[in-house]
Amino acid sequence: MDWKTELASIIQTPSNASKLRFGEPMSKHTYFGIGGRATAYVEVAAVQELTAVAGLSKRCQIPVAFIGRGSNLLINDAGYDGIVIRLAGEFDQIEFNGNRVRAGAGVSLPKLSKTTARRGLSGAEFALGIPGSVGGALIMNAGAWGSCFADLVEQIQVMSYDGELIDISRDEAQFGYRKSRLQDYLCAAGAVLNLTPGNSETITARMQELYKQKIESQPFVEDNAGCMFVNPPGSSAGKLIDECGLKGYRIGGAEVSRIHGNFIINAGAATAQDVLTLTHRIQTHVKKEKGVNLQMEVKLLGFGDR
Repeated sequence: MDWKTELASIIQTPSNASKLRFGEPMSKHTYFGIGGRATAYVEVAAVQELTAVAGLSKRCQIPVAFIGRGSNLLINDAGYDGIVIRLAGEFDQIEFNGNRVRAGAGVSLPKLSKTTARRGLSGAEFALGIPGSVGGALIMNAGAWGSCFADLVEQIQVMSYDGELIDISRDEAQFGYRKSRLQDYLCAAGAVLNLTPGNSETITARMQELYKQKIESQPFVEDNAGCMFVNPPGSSAGKLIDECGLKGYRIGGAEVSRIHGNFIINAGAATAQDVLTLTHRIQTHVKKEKGVNLQMEVKLLGFGDR
């Protein structure tokens, strides 16, 4: 049995809510609207299936990549030679126990923010405007408005490359600015968050206020992957790019947003190569004019060793 047949047998069981497609265009699953075909695309809805896929990947040496909600990601025009996974079903659940919230890695950040606000729990208001999932937010320690996921986390559940679920502490995750040690595992499966009880209406109002500020200061209509660069210590990547006069600078279909310099938008049929070329051009300009090395925040998939 080849690995594709085995993968189909794992996913296509009678009670399965998972989905499997071969040769799926990744442009359909990313906020950039960019990306070639994946050899296999799977929406995994159950833990046992994810364990089985992990075993298949290790045994057959098939690369696996998790894309969350498809934000903060640039996929090669040539696609991805392996299995692309999005967590759904059992991984898209939120459970409450007092002020502790267990959120699966597939839960979207807007869903987490709204659901916890309705429950009168504060802490996740900043996440409403972040178009990602809990899994990606854990790995990247996503944040906004001076808050980040590390502030909320009590415990994380990860899956090893052997398909074993492991609970690790916040300290073991080694959170830093837009990074963590969670990339050492196959994936983050979920987390327990410790939130603060409060008034639901007050929390919701604060959440909506932050969201309003975000949509007024960042490009929400055009296709983009979020902030392209990590903010340098004591500075702002967007401000540096703006001061270099790069807003509106365009290569092919990729353009530096005129609203916020730290965003590259797909202004029309942009390719991944357009985005990469523009990214490198920005880095060169900022290094030359400001003496700062901008580091990419957006993750690359399907580019080999880049």
